[in-house]
Amino acid sequence: MVIDWRNRIRRPRLAILLAVLGVVVAGYAVFFFMERHKFNLLLTDGKAMLAAREYATASELLERYLVGRPADTGARLLAARAARQTRAYADARGHLRRCLADGGESEAIAVEEKLLAVLQGDEGPVGGLRQRAKLDDDLALVILEVLVQHDLNTYQLGAALEGFTRYLTHRPDDLHALLGRAFVWERFMSFADALEDYRKAVAAHPASERARLKLADSLLVVGTPEEALIHYRWLDEHGAGHPPVRLGLARCYRRLAEVEKANALLDGLVAEFPNHGETLWELGELNLEQGRLLVAEPLLRKAAALRPFDRRVHYGLYRCLLQQDRTAEAAVVDARVKQIDADMASLNAIRAAVIKEPDNADLRCEGGLIFLRHGEHEEGQRWLRLALRLDPQCEKARAALATEANRPPTPGASR
Repeated sequence: MVIDWRNRIRRPRLAILLAVLGVVVAGYAVFFFMERHKFNLLLTDGKAMLAAREYATASELLERYLVGRPADTGARLLAARAARQTRAYADARGHLRRCLADGGESEAIAVEEKLLAVLQGDEGPVGGLRQRAKLDDDLALVILEVLVQHDLNTYQLGAALEGFTRYLTHRPDDLHALLGRAFVWERFMSFADALEDYRKAVAAHPASERARLKLADSLLVVGTPEEALIHYRWLDEHGAGHPPVRLGLARCYRRLAEVEKANALLDGLVAEFPNHGETLWELGELNLEQGRLLVAEPLLRKAAALRPFDRRVHYGLYRCLLQQDRTAEAAVVDARVKQIDADMASLNAIRAAVIKEPDNADLRCEGGLIFLRHGEHEEGQRWLRLALRLDPQCEKARAALATEANRPPTPGASR
């Protein structure tokens, strides 16, 4: 029998080649699977960060995803939104151009362009966007997020309240919207409605320190110190023992007549932050209630110097002087209280008028001037800039903003 050694040799070689080829193919398959999985994770995480309003992180993740999947128009649109939220407007427009060129959803792209225009001061698209936001879809919610902030910035509180309410109809547990609507309720002096929204925020997001602190602060105004104390203690026990929490605890203890606890917390805060007017006022009030007038007076005087536009502080100093029978000095402070009251009445009237006439430049200018006079420079400048946008010939607003530009910062002054 003749043995074909060549075939005997070829067969093992062929088997080896096939085995190697199989390993290579399997390796490539695993590689491509891992790459696909990696990119899918980037997209999933990017969407999650966008939903959580972690916009910078979302933008980074989506940018990395698009390196490997540049033709994904859905992801490209999300990247544009993330860039818009971080005010990287040029990047957002670049994504929108690429998205449109690759056949992305034309309406969503057009809406994003209009939102970018509004954020950069163009009022033209606002009316059309309001109409589009009345539809019940995800794009309407995207629009509402921008319009609500626009309405807050321009003090159109009625429109902002309506926008938050529409948004919450679709996403009733949204933390940002609940806190935002509560803020608007407070501007309308509807503190019970604000408290309800803060309660909802904490119920839906019990680990949110921001929501719980807002709830606790609100309970001190329209609730009970006992309930407020529960939330301040929670914050303190969970590591959020920062100054506002300690001040809140002290206020609860003061209202519950636990004087020693309140005094210890306030003394510690004043030692740590000797120029914090709010804490000085609270400690001054505590000493005033205890009849320690000579201790209370310097605390209240310093608080009044740091917070020259705070009625509560000046009224506390007035009472302290009156209880010492220093009527002449008390009368001077009382006159200051009355002036603050008059300015606040004027400002409240202007705020109410602006809600009805949001395009009245004179109202915006007058309100801005009162804010400046009361040390609220950021708010005052915002109102004055709005006045100039509505009426570029408003010389009062222009002159006041020029003065503000040259104003040195005032250390320690706060409301």
